[in-house]
Amino acid sequence: MTGTLPSPTPLDDRIGRTLDTLAAAVGDGRLTLDEFDRRSAAAVAATDRGDLDALLRDLPPAPPRPVRVRTVLAAAWAHWALVNSICLTVYLAICLSAGEFHYPWPVWVLGPWGAVLAVHTVGATVAARRGVTTLPAWSCRSGFADAGRSAARPAGTAAR
Repeated sequence: MTGTLPSPTPLDDRIGRTLDTLAAAVGDGRLTLDEFDRRSAAAVAATDRGDLDALLRDLPPAPPRPVRVRTVLAAAWAHWALVNSICLTVYLAICLSAGEFHYPWPVWVLGPWGAVLAVHTVGATVAARRGVTTLPAWSCRSGFADAGRSAARPAGTAAR
């Protein structure tokens, strides 16, 4: 007699996702192996979604994924180009409608911003030659919400 395997249920898929999340937590160092064994056994024995949610509820958040420096710089230069093309278009429209050239105010947008980006690009190029290709979690990409909080810097790293 040949038996057929029961078709997977949505709970089976949820158990699989829970086990994947627990395995990722072990890989990130957010769970010990003993805690992983206990939680994974409870996940396999779970009978409803509430049981599975309880296993993940108290996990620390996953660390942020690093962002490539080139990606950040490309986005910054793209924003610079877009804003300055708008400024130059407005300036040219004003000059053409007046029939004369006015004070070139777009240089105050184009110049300082471009100079700052150029300095960052040179710094990133030097860092890339030293093997740094991603931004750390405590960098400026995390936004102003993390400013001044000591938790924004990874443990064991000192300010330079």
